[in-house]
Amino acid sequence: MKSTAEVVRVKDAFAWIEEQRAIHLKAVTPKGDAVVLTAAEVRTLAARLEKLATILESLQSDDAG
Repeated sequence: MKSTAEVVRVKDAFAWIEEQRAIHLKAVTPKGDAVVLTAAEVRTLAARLEKLATILESLQSDDAG
């Protein structure tokens, strides 16, 4: 099974691809509080999530072909 070690991070918000099936997202501070992001940080996270989505689609199409 192909996988990616790509993990994106903005502050304490993390996203990664797991088992080539889904993007997992975790956003919590070490104290268990919600992560607060500025508009610029949200845009950065969104751009990085879009890149992960592209990687995931590529991995899934490689498996289908």
